[in-house]
Amino acid sequence: MIKFFRTIRQNLLSEGKIGKYIKYAIGEILLVIIGILIALSINTLNENRKIKIEEQSLLKDLKEEMVSNLKGLEVVITEHEKSFQARNEIMALFRDRNAFNEISDSLYRSKIKKMNVNYTYDPSNGILNSIISSGRINQISNNELKYLLASLKEMTVDAIESSLKIEAKRDELYYSTFENMTIIKNGQIIDYDFRTSYDYPKFRILTGFLFGGIRRQGLEEERDLKATLEHIIELINQSIKK
Repeated sequence: MIKFFRTIRQNLLSEGKIGKYIKYAIGEILLVIIGILIALSINTLNENRKIKIEEQSLLKDLKEEMVSNLKGLEVVITEHEKSFQARNEIMALFRDRNAFNEISDSLYRSKIKKMNVNYTYDPSNGILNSIISSGRINQISNNELKYLLASLKEMTVDAIESSLKIEAKRDELYYSTFENMTIIKNGQIIDYDFRTSYDYPKFRILTGFLFGGIRRQGLEEERDLKATLEHIIELINQSIKK
């Protein structure tokens, strides 16, 4: 094809048709430019298609990770809600000694054990951390989704902070309460009298402060994180091509 064009130009020059030669040369240049633009356009389309394919794969992996983390968080919230409810029931007994005197030892013990449950949310964020550290998060076209993923770590830290606070203080107060409940005979621990905890100051601190104010705040943050995870999954579903 190039030899063909060169022959035409040489014939025009040999015939002295300078004007036609110039027009032809300009036309040839334009054809080359158009060819280059078409090639660039095709290359861009191919690159965009490749990026879209990579984005779809990334989103599917992220969805699997987010769904798994959401299920784990739901378990934590459920157990902490039971703990907080048990705490409220014990607080009600603190305000009503007659009700406390009437409750069975086994039921009171059950409430204490249920209140003492403290789960720590431990999500698996290997895929999320990988796409953030590698910069592949920029492959995600949905800006809202990109922002939520980038801020998820900070929200998670806030959500588990209360559980960590409870864990840090719980052992000291709880085991001190257990020591106060200990029934010793002939130098041996034979049982625990859970009812003695009722008037024990450290147990009241454990119940009112740790499993009250701190647990309440923790539940609020855990529920906020749950709502965020659900929204992230919703946005991922919207971005995944059916």
